[in-house]
Amino acid sequence: MGSRGKRSDVTIRQMEIDDLCEVYRLGERLFTSEEYPILYRTWDPFEVTGLFTSDPEFCLVAEVDDGVAGFVLATTVEKEGTAWKRYGYLEWIGVADGFQHARLGLRLYRRLEELFREEGVRMIIADTVVENERAIGFFNRLGFTATGKHIWLTKTLRREDGRDDLSEGKVRSGGRRTLRREPRVTPDISATIPPGEEKTDAEL
Repeated sequence: MGSRGKRSDVTIRQMEIDDLCEVYRLGERLFTSEEYPILYRTWDPFEVTGLFTSDPEFCLVAEVDDGVAGFVLATTVEKEGTAWKRYGYLEWIGVADGFQHARLGLRLYRRLEELFREEGVRMIIADTVVENERAIGFFNRLGFTATGKHIWLTKTLRREDGRDDLSEGKVRSGGRRTLRREPRVTPDISATIPPGEEKTDAEL
């Protein structure tokens, strides 16, 4: 996909079932254990299929040359008794290597915001770790405001006496629970604009 020598056509569209595999594999390359040790444990096929099944209208891809070069996965949360009642939650956003200068992250976000507005969303939530300065810069340029610091605490649990659940006759249910997901932004999505395109505050 894509090369520096030519400008490829980009299509921002709703994710389709045939995109699931490509989106998952792209996420695997972007959210690595070296870059995001906690995220690596939560990025798995269920992240893609779960959001695609529950909120397909908020799952978008950037298609370039018949391939997926970026994606955004999001959902909405309804909370009665709060000021806005319905919130948009940006879960994951990433852009493939080699497309850092194509503003795909920006275009994906803008389309997502349009969809949120159409659904009556008044506030969008996104979160990342303090160390991810590029992601924070990306969100700041989009008008997001940091509301505080987020700290991850982890503890690895080891089974005692070498026993596991199955040896005690316990069977795991089909249900699944994951950690609350954190940085959904890869560092490269806030890269510079290609030559000939002028960046302004209005354009972000």
